[in-house]
Amino acid sequence: MNNKLLEIGKIVRPHGIKGAVKVIAYLDDVNFSIFKKIYIGNKLEIANIKKVIHLNKDAYSLAIDIIPDIETAEKYRNQSIYIDRTEYKEFKDKIYLSDLIGVSVLDENNKKIGELVDFDDFGASVILQIKAGAVTYSLPFVEDIIYFDETLNAFVTTNEKFEDFKV
Repeated sequence: MNNKLLEIGKIVRPHGIKGAVKVIAYLDDVNFSIFKKIYIGNKLEIANIKKVIHLNKDAYSLAIDIIPDIETAEKYRNQSIYIDRTEYKEFKDKIYLSDLIGVSVLDENNKKIGELVDFDDFGASVILQIKAGAVTYSLPFVEDIIYFDETLNAFVTTNEKFEDFKV
């Protein structure tokens, strides 16, 4: 994925009969009304948000210019929504886990033991998927187990902790 694009949410279903969609937000404490131009799905279709209604903690109803009716809205079900982070100063210099896919995982001696291939955010915790050779490990992203070192531009853990989480 393009590093200047940031995934901000996912369309989960149509919302009403006039083409609005329900979106689950991936960003904490960010009101979707600040976003105007968005990119939708793997094809990164350019669209404009016409109206935003905050439904609850992390859910929004969006009216989007390229989705005129409920039938079209249904076609966008489960599509991710992205923004160009360079257009928003509050996102320009931040590092997100999605930016770190492919980054090395080092042991306590700075020896490479794998790389981040994916992650799952369950709200209460984030689980990092780390590939080391043919084996994939799932580690909770907890500082006592693994942390990101900006100086090294790598995740750091210990061999002992790493082996405890082999899938």
